[in-house]
Amino acid sequence: MPKEKSNNSEIINITIHGRGGMGAVTACEIIAEAAYLSGNYVDVHAYPSFGAERRGAPIQAYAKLSRTEIIWDRAQIEFPNILIIFDESVLNHEIASSLEQDGIFIINSEKNPEFFVNEYNLNKDTKVIVADISKLALEKNLTIDGNPVINTPILGLLSKALPDLKLEILKMVVYKRMGEKLGKLNYELIEQGYNLAKIL
Repeated sequence: MPKEKSNNSEIINITIHGRGGMGAVTACEIIAEAAYLSGNYVDVHAYPSFGAERRGAPIQAYAKLSRTEIIWDRAQIEFPNILIIFDESVLNHEIASSLEQDGIFIINSEKNPEFFVNEYNLNKDTKVIVADISKLALEKNLTIDGNPVINTPILGLLSKALPDLKLEILKMVVYKRMGEKLGKLNYELIEQGYNLAKIL
């Protein structure tokens, strides 16, 4: 069934797909705070999917950014403008096809953008941004229980796609939340992800 175009282009709907324990909700909160601090949005929201989150189980988290009006709707986002995939193993054709036709597709992967365009039949107007964030995190020993922490570093890819979310604003939010030492490490990876992003 074809998806409908969003009625309000002034609201950016972002959906993150990952697994429980990967920090999808934290990433959405950082996105919302950075967007608000940018001065380009009058209202922002960040919230998890409905239902219990279990570590390792597929989960979703959402962010809504409005340029002109208060956001009253906190329902699950069916057709995001921006789709962010933390873990390639959760991606399927149904998730890929939920993206708006001229949306932004961001994924943590070692593959090239062309792979996702062909494998998931992404629309020709879709902007695809890819970087191996897991590899970056492992190289810098940014891990929890041996697993790479990618929820903050992947925001560099979003900054590449959404100019409102400038790296300096993300840095400010990350330092505020994590302190200087951990914030510095996370921010370095945000910057590296931004610079290494492959775009189609």
